[in-house]
Amino acid sequence: MEIGADRKHVELLLQVARLYYVDNLTQQEIAREIGYSRSTVSRLLEFARESGVVRISIAHPLERQIYLEKAVSKHLPVEFIRVTNPGTENPINSVGKTAAEVLVEMSKNAKVLAVGNGRTVAATASAMPQVHRSDCTVVQMLGSIPGGGRLEFGRDSPTICNQIAHRFGAFSARMSVPLFVASPELQKGLLREERVATTLTLASRADLAIVGVANVDLVPGEANSLTPFLNSEFLEIVRRKGAVGHILDQLYDKDGNEIKTSFSERTIALSLASLRRIPIRIGVACGQEKTHAIISAINGGLINALITDENTARSILDALKRGF
Repeated sequence: MEIGADRKHVELLLQVARLYYVDNLTQQEIAREIGYSRSTVSRLLEFARESGVVRISIAHPLERQIYLEKAVSKHLPVEFIRVTNPGTENPINSVGKTAAEVLVEMSKNAKVLAVGNGRTVAATASAMPQVHRSDCTVVQMLGSIPGGGRLEFGRDSPTICNQIAHRFGAFSARMSVPLFVASPELQKGLLREERVATTLTLASRADLAIVGVANVDLVPGEANSLTPFLNSEFLEIVRRKGAVGHILDQLYDKDGNEIKTSFSERTIALSLASLRRIPIRIGVACGQEKTHAIISAINGGLINALITDENTARSILDALKRGF
């Protein structure tokens, strides 16, 4: 509204706005109250909104989440995105609960569910309710990580596979092999072994997959299956090659292309190329440090669905607006 507007007009405008938006009177009731026609009341309310005298906002937390989901979806090629509001809860647990709800719904029509590893995938398995999915097979996509040290046993793909299969009342397809082996020759031999080959072939034919998305930086107090390799020398090498993240413990660049390293030929896991062929590939991740890894995974086709928290979604949106 213009600064020089007539005071009486402003007072009338405020009165009408207050009666309508605060006291919940109808436009007809307001017209009788102030002695004007209903059409005049309607025009005053319209002017109040257009001039900024009345500003309407939706305060429910879900509205913020929906806004972020739509905003990120406009910039990235995703089938769907869910943004959680952790509140005082650990974001990983919040994302895990939402991911569990999504898997319960999407697994209704899935014959094979392939699972990766990581803290957030483990949180998803822990949050999974008991449901009837006896027609579904849950299959692991990579070998076992070493126990002990900074690596938690609960992040292991076979453990996660078992847990989800148990909650589903489903069959689990597992392979008793380590994630990293001593030599390329041993890797080739194990990949030819019938149980391993059958498991990975089944995983490649899954209807639905859930994976964690990790960055390649050293984060104090955190660990993942690549932590033993993430020393300063290794980081410098992979950064020069353009590494921004890793999925199924395979490094990739900003375009989603796999980056070969000294241990690539010693890893037992479903290939990134095979992962891309799975129709629905859900990435579960939270943490602003993973922003570039998540964007690159989506743009590179490694995942086509995302479940994350509000802070990470905002960070993704900010990075996209900056042109990452």
